Amino acid sequence: MSLNGQRAVIVGGATGIGAAICRALVARGASVHICDLDGDAAAALQAQYPEGTVTTYRCDVTKPETLATAAAAIRKSGDIQLVFANAGVASVKPFLKTTPADWEWLFGINVFGSVNTIQAFLPGLLAQEGRSRIVVTSSVTAVRFTPTAEATMYVASKSAQLGMCLALQLELEGSNVDLSMIFPGGVRTSITEHSEGSRPGAFQPTSDSGPNGNAIDAEVAGERIVAAVEKGRTFISTHPDEADAVRELRDALVEAFSG
Repeated sequence: MSLNGQRAVIVGGATGIGAAICRALVARGASVHICDLDGDAAAALQAQYPEGTVTTYRCDVTKPETLATAAAAIRKSGDIQLVFANAGVASVKPFLKTTPADWEWLFGINVFGSVNTIQAFLPGLLAQEGRSRIVVTSSVTAVRFTPTAEATMYVASKSAQLGMCLALQLELEGSNVDLSMIFPGGVRTSITEHSEGSRPGAFQPTSDSGPNGNAIDAEVAGERIVAAVEKGRTFISTHPDEADAVRELRDALVEAFSG
């Protein structure tokens, strides 16, 4: 899939992996629409490019009406080929210290934010003639044994995204919309700071490296993600070196079902 001249939407695209995806898309000739709660960061990213290359919309993924408004505005100027549901927050907190409000906050953004994004854009994608792709950002922690301590809420939310997407793929079979999932490992971003700005009080991790201390720069992750999208991959990894850990979980599950 050539991305030159294509139109992409990145929900949660102002910073971190989302911004890196934006830069990789623009480098390939795509125009990008950023939907994000952080208006200042989105404007700063937009300012790096010629007028019309990147446009921004202030959206809150917990408020479906903001996404619906952005989707309608973006669609006025043509079909959309790519929608990235990338908005997310992280929290590291001992399970017994979490509260119902903590779970509602984190699932409201990571899980229901993805649901709201897909519901806002999917009807338009199905209505257009050309093919399109929705790309949901999960986490490698959803598909591996993870030694990351005190991340139960986060891992649960990313596992929920996985189940949702696997089921939705069945519903989309035979349509003009494809669905992909990203499973990032450790990526150096400011997600912790942005998460705390959204909901103060979570434990501050001492490192942004992944489960194996193998964090990569966001630009590397963005390039790997967009390269995989170009190839039409359903499952996208930013960390090939996580394959053994993913295989370990797969093998354990297969053994359990083997009697």
